[in-house]
Amino acid sequence: MADIPVLVCTAGALAGQRFQIPDGGIGIGRSEDNVVVVTDEGVSRFHARLLFDNGSLWLQDAGSRNGVFVNDVRISGHKALKVGDMLTIALHSFELQWLDDKRSAPGGRSPGNGASEGAADEGAKPKRPWYWPFS
Repeated sequence: MADIPVLVCTAGALAGQRFQIPDGGIGIGRSEDNVVVVTDEGVSRFHARLLFDNGSLWLQDAGSRNGVFVNDVRISGHKALKVGDMLTIALHSFELQWLDDKRSAPGGRSPGNGASEGAADEGAKPKRPWYWPFS
């Protein structure tokens, strides 16, 4: 269960909500057919898709007019993602986290165990790499 990515809303009407990203991924957009329904003005019915396959996570813009931003840079087509990346769609911001990453508040930068990210703690888990296996 530890290797399951989640999309955490850090700003917007969905702030605080967490969405697990299962194998196969999830859709983001205005349509009720999406897992993440964002009703902001300027959001397409099917705005973007997070694809999770074989341990790799990708964001695919579904051809939206207003775009998808990753770490404040607009993407076109698709982009490889890693845990910690910030996504912005209209008035909503999201952060990618691990399911077992317990943070004190959405968008917070400190893990729930009180250790800083670079600290050498015997109980700390090593960082898990994100990579695209078909490069």
